[in-house]
Amino acid sequence: MSKYEPLREHLARLEDVVWAAKLDEVEEILGTNLPKSAREHRTWWANSGGSLVHQNAWLDAGWRVERTDLMRDVIVFRRLRIGGTVAVGKSLSAERLAKNPKRAAEKRLAKEMAAIRQPATVTLRSEWTALGDVHNTPCSNNSIPPQGGVVRFAAMDGDSVVTAIVATLSVPRIYRGLRLEMKGMDAEDDSRFGPELIERAGFDTNAPIECDIVKSGNAWLLTDGRGRKANLDDQSECYLVAQLLYLQELQSGRKSTLLLR
Repeated sequence: MSKYEPLREHLARLEDVVWAAKLDEVEEILGTNLPKSAREHRTWWANSGGSLVHQNAWLDAGWRVERTDLMRDVIVFRRLRIGGTVAVGKSLSAERLAKNPKRAAEKRLAKEMAAIRQPATVTLRSEWTALGDVHNTPCSNNSIPPQGGVVRFAAMDGDSVVTAIVATLSVPRIYRGLRLEMKGMDAEDDSRFGPELIERAGFDTNAPIECDIVKSGNAWLLTDGRGRKANLDDQSECYLVAQLLYLQELQSGRKSTLLLR
């Protein structure tokens, strides 16, 4: 028997149409604590069903979660049907859907979308590798990754630090382009990034410009508590990491520029 069977039985016995339950009340009915994710993530209370045993408890009882307020530890359930048994309800529903495949597809999609539309929190954890002043750090430095990454250039603008965040699939090309521009040397076509960066960020080529790099393996994307390493050699993921780091610069009160290369 599922540990959530007591919740199904409780809902089946209710005569109300709406039940606003405190999480402590749900735990008292279950006779055990809810998992941590139930108190932290609204997706736990979605109405997807399928292999999710806890969601089937209220769906099988003819209820659905209408609203979650985890700040106040409240879950609002609403009854889907009045009267009848679960078995009969499922049988009649299956018979109707079998006669109308399009309706069946619509219902299945709507059910899946209910879970997909739940709010999601995407966060980034990253570690910067300090490269130092671009004037003094050669392109042959071992800390420069051979492939993709996110580069941050920083310089002083009066009393404030201004930055430029660059997402690139070739860190050496980007770094070399800036070095050549700062030395007043012409760059080949694939390294013409330097003049654009200087113009857009407003850097003074004669002043110190610090460089930091987020390499592959040093960035993790977390969605609703589940995380994985970001692949900075994949253009879309590299751009996503750069955009999140750019937002962090702005939220820190720094003037910043975002470039995607």
